[in-house]
Amino acid sequence: MKKQSTSLPALAAAALITLSLVGPARAEIAPAARALVKEVAAKLGTAKTIRLTASHRLDPALGVGAGHEKGPITFTVQRPNRFHALQPAGAETREIAYDGRTLCLIYPELKHHSLVTLRAASVEQFADALDARFGFRPPVAELLSADLEGQIFRHVTAASVEKAEWVGLTLCDRLHFVQDGLTGDLWVGKKDRLPRRYRLTFTDVTGHPVWDIRLKKWELNIPVDESLFTKRPAAGSQLAPLLKSR
Repeated sequence: MKKQSTSLPALAAAALITLSLVGPARAEIAPAARALVKEVAAKLGTAKTIRLTASHRLDPALGVGAGHEKGPITFTVQRPNRFHALQPAGAETREIAYDGRTLCLIYPELKHHSLVTLRAASVEQFADALDARFGFRPPVAELLSADLEGQIFRHVTAASVEKAEWVGLTLCDRLHFVQDGLTGDLWVGKKDRLPRRYRLTFTDVTGHPVWDIRLKKWELNIPVDESLFTKRPAAGSQLAPLLKSR
């Protein structure tokens, strides 16, 4: 699991909510925690395509725009290395499209975009490359990675499986993990082994904001619109540089 940035990126540099990688790992991961994540990885890791519908809320708000602190997000992945995310938020709507070679970050209502050459052979390499070059990561990229176990547990210092809890109508096992500056919880359906809720608490940020993501609908191995990954802005959009956010 990658440590969250201690500050959310500015509009021109960010793509949705971000994650960043820092810190050494001295993992004390309970066998049950590792077994649970292996089961999730087995469920998701072989899917050629994934579409995920989610909603999120950041509390307390950090003043990066109301549309960016709560609301729906839709993700589409085509393995090994194509990624798309859309966060509808009225004037603050933003979209990220990646086809394995080019990253396009679009703000359609604000009529500006960034276009960057970025080569990666997998979703996790794409997320790592974004972090290294620009200081942000696609949201929940670790859950959409083919290397889910490696991504979740990277830099984690402790992990355990807690008492089963309900997320909506689904009874879930709850994975709890800790790393420098961050605690996380991942609720996984006991029957289908799909993630249902993902909560991250930023312990090194003033006010300890909590990012709570409800993973509402997983669709695996479905036909996807491949034009999403090569999407470009509408005519009249202004090209803006993608600056490093930290």
